[in-house]
Amino acid sequence: MAESVPYKEVYIHALVRDAERQKMSKTKGNVLDPIEVIEKYGTDATRFTLASMASPGTDIAFNPDRTEGYRAFANKIWNAARFMFMNVDRAADAGVWSLAELDRDIAENGVPGFESQTLEDRWILSRFNQVAKQVNEALQAYRFHEAANAVYAFFWGEFCDWYLELIKPRLQYDGDKAAAKTATKNLVSLFEASLRMLSPFMPFITEEVWHAVYDGKTPLKSIALAQFPRVNEQQLDTRSETEMAILQDLIVAVRNIRAELKIEQKAKAPIQIHCDGEMRRLFEASSGAIEKQANVEGISFVEQSLAKEAGARSTARFDVRVVYERKIDVAVERERLTKELDKIEKDIANGERQLSNEGFLAKAPAKVVEGLRKTLEERKTMREKTKAALDELDNES
Repeated sequence: MAESVPYKEVYIHALVRDAERQKMSKTKGNVLDPIEVIEKYGTDATRFTLASMASPGTDIAFNPDRTEGYRAFANKIWNAARFMFMNVDRAADAGVWSLAELDRDIAENGVPGFESQTLEDRWILSRFNQVAKQVNEALQAYRFHEAANAVYAFFWGEFCDWYLELIKPRLQYDGDKAAAKTATKNLVSLFEASLRMLSPFMPFITEEVWHAVYDGKTPLKSIALAQFPRVNEQQLDTRSETEMAILQDLIVAVRNIRAELKIEQKAKAPIQIHCDGEMRRLFEASSGAIEKQANVEGISFVEQSLAKEAGARSTARFDVRVVYERKIDVAVERERLTKELDKIEKDIANGERQLSNEGFLAKAPAKVVEGLRKTLEERKTMREKTKAALDELDNES
């Protein structure tokens, strides 16, 4: 995987320090027992923590909170595997596809046996190859932290959070069986390749899941003996990556607007989009993904800019607006805001009383005093916003 280089060029010396970058010692009482850490968080999570922080020339500030996060990453891998096997079983029951048909030739670069039929297929295939290239280059330069973080970002963010969600409608085995077969096969092929890329960082979980992917009939004795993924230049597609990035921007923008408008999660709302003809063709072709991922009910395209409209977001490529009228009970909302304003006024009075107490100011640590002043300013800002909201309600009524 890495070219042979002189020993003096690859020797890395790094201390594992505590989270505050202090050297561990029994005198300081900041020693972490690696066995206890492994028993609590798991071997793979501990290993991934060290790899993700193994930057050449620096010591590792080991933080158990970060290991907790990588334990969640291990759970994410298990959950993705369960999702995949659940759909494989459903495909087999429907006579669509089975693990026996999985391409066992893993000597190829990229993702063997992957068939790109949709934008999300072309995008994830290209992203996998880009990440494979990035990881190989990082490992060859012994930048283990860059390699680990690249794999983490791809598997959690791009594969799990986006690709799995986007292909769910295609995994309907009582509908278009040809599309379902391709989606299932692509899912397993991509997952298998991702396991090989994860293997050096999380060898135990990847070994177990990899054997399950091949139903115990693996082409090699161990995933550690399988070829580590390398870039396949023919599977790169920068246009699809750009288009998917734009589509993601639109979906995230709509989600953010919905959150600001406090639209209930189950409630669907129509959106308006202002863009050029090329962007319109992209959004129309991806309307199903937009409606599902952003909880949208109907997409309309308008000629005029939406930049100054309420509930809108603008980017260099599009304006999007969520069409939603919030229905509220004015009396109930006024009562809620009035109670909130009373509480804010009390908080401000208490803060001002403390800050006017010379005895308190003389004894209290500077950080505490500064924190009180900052909190007081924040509460004053909230007071003005709450008053403005009350005035707006009075004007509406």
